[in-house]
Amino acid sequence: MKNILFITTMAGHAWGGSEELWVKMAKDHLGAGEQVYCSFFRWRDIPKKIQDLEAGGAWLTPRSRFQFTELWKKPWGKVVEHLFAYRQLTSIIRKSQPDIIIISMGGFCDLEVDVYRKFLLSLEATPFEIIIHANPENYYLNGVKIKEVVEVCKKASKVWFVSNRLKEIAIRQTGYSFPNSGIIINPVNMQETGILTWPKQDALQMAVVGRLEASVKGHPLLFQTLAQSQWKDRQWHLNIFGSGPDEAYYKHLVSSFGLTEKVTFKGFTNDIRQDIWAQNHLLVMPSYYEGMPIALVEAMLCGRTAVVTNVGGNAEIIIDNENGFIADGVHLASFSNALERAWARKDQLKDLGKKTFESTIIFHQQGK
Repeated sequence: MKNILFITTMAGHAWGGSEELWVKMAKDHLGAGEQVYCSFFRWRDIPKKIQDLEAGGAWLTPRSRFQFTELWKKPWGKVVEHLFAYRQLTSIIRKSQPDIIIISMGGFCDLEVDVYRKFLLSLEATPFEIIIHANPENYYLNGVKIKEVVEVCKKASKVWFVSNRLKEIAIRQTGYSFPNSGIIINPVNMQETGILTWPKQDALQMAVVGRLEASVKGHPLLFQTLAQSQWKDRQWHLNIFGSGPDEAYYKHLVSSFGLTEKVTFKGFTNDIRQDIWAQNHLLVMPSYYEGMPIALVEAMLCGRTAVVTNVGGNAEIIIDNENGFIADGVHLASFSNALERAWARKDQLKDLGKKTFESTIIFHQQGK
């Protein structure tokens, strides 16, 4: 029996798309009869899927938070990072005696955090693998830290990226070619897949699915696009699924742009197929950055096409004008152009959805 240690660096929120993968991997290792240890930041409420791991026999080892978005908490975070973080990580190693460590990093930039580099470089006999879930196109690493970041990546048994695009960006950021890298596929949150019956509504039902966080998911760009004059008399409705810190701001924009009657905030749902894709025709994703968005893959596995920005792995599974629509840039002119092209072919969206389903099945079978 092997001891497997999972460490997640997820710091902004208790749960996110990046957590789905390592939790699924941990569950699979438990099912194979291996001992699993899980280290994550201490939250007031532990996400249910992590609680389920404990119920299945995993050891949960929370760590003290040291990364905060609130300015007033950052000084305390630095104190925790310098005094406790490294000791907690090394203590977890002594406790778990892992045969391998899997580090799930929300972003490649997490390797800039001194304590993570110091910890990984200090490992002598224990192999480790890194999973990279996000890497914004316009982000560049601190030049002073690049050498050690590369040393960590070279030392890793494997550096996994959830899309080729993230690896491409990391090469540009570091100058390292990542010969020890691979592509890993995110799980989906559905028990079954298959093309759903086409919704009967006359109005085009569009859905945006994801955390309500403007700087990442870009909802305001979509609102601005739909506020343009050509959309005023068209039959459409936008359904927003998800929760997050910018909900009040989004509702302000919807009201200010005169879209209140055209936009509905649906909140969070676990039933992706029935609550979202049995009711909607088109996914819209105006994201500023992504890894390989689970929401996109799930929509495609339900037989729905999408309008997306050319970030992360979107263009690796969407072919512009063939099975979906890609905005080259994350700005009004580009996203408006992509959405216009989708509208012009609204009578063909059902057939395009079938194409996306077929291409996504191939994507999963090939394992990328």
